[in-house]
Amino acid sequence: MDVLPETTVAEAMSTLLPSLGQDMQSNLNIEATKEAYTTMVREAQVQQYKIVVVELINHLNASGINTVAIEGSTSAFLEKIRLMQTTAHRAWAAEDGKPSKSQKTVCEVGFNAGHSALLWLLTGATRVISFELGHHKYSHVAAQWISARFPGKLHLVMGDSSQTVPTFHTMFPHEKCDIVLVDGGHYFEPAWNDLVHFKELVDLGSGSGSGANNDGHVLLVDDTEMSEVGAAWAQAQAEGLVVEDGRVVSEFAEINDSPFTANLSWNGKLFVESPEAIVHSWTSSMAFGRYLPSVR
Repeated sequence: MDVLPETTVAEAMSTLLPSLGQDMQSNLNIEATKEAYTTMVREAQVQQYKIVVVELINHLNASGINTVAIEGSTSAFLEKIRLMQTTAHRAWAAEDGKPSKSQKTVCEVGFNAGHSALLWLLTGATRVISFELGHHKYSHVAAQWISARFPGKLHLVMGDSSQTVPTFHTMFPHEKCDIVLVDGGHYFEPAWNDLVHFKELVDLGSGSGSGANNDGHVLLVDDTEMSEVGAAWAQAQAEGLVVEDGRVVSEFAEINDSPFTANLSWNGKLFVESPEAIVHSWTSSMAFGRYLPSVR
């Protein structure tokens, strides 16, 4: 299954309207139609993503990986999925008569089993640069599978991100990321280091608005409900490194996600064993914002 593109609403409407009679056009609520169309496409993308995640999980299982033991999973939190997809669409959208970006780059810390990288690629990223410790065999197997599906688009950098991110910037000083996702070590020091070092990989823009079209980038930080990640994020705001524009709080899994949830696990808990006990049993948050140009 290839990328499901979000055809621009303007293109869709320009195709639709001439086929309607004048009476229908005059009675058509254009804005409501645009909103309905956008919602339909994005929900289709959510379902497509879930299907492909199951394919990846099945491949890991077939490769001898115990997928129950995989740490975490972006794919288990519906509101995070929606936030990431919306972020991508807004970051890469055409604006002020200019065409949408041809180079669409995401940089993330925390490849893990590849669920977030897969989401970015299905949402239209032309490059995902993912920094990963690489301690788990499943990371390597997942990277090979995704690379075969999206040739030349996934760039996996193995090692401690506190070293590999600065080294990457030194080697490729002109590389910039439209979207940055911090989802690596969940202690204060690694989260803080990732927040500091990733700033070198973004275009700071004017700093006058929210979103990639105004500021050149969007910053996402996962699991801000965890005490040390939250503390690092709060410290970054207090020091003027970043500003938070908002966050989503997402419950774990959805009871109607079968067969997706039949393959889902979370830190050793296999969903299919007791879905009623696990679904909605905890929440996780993802913050979104941007770097400020005045500090560091």
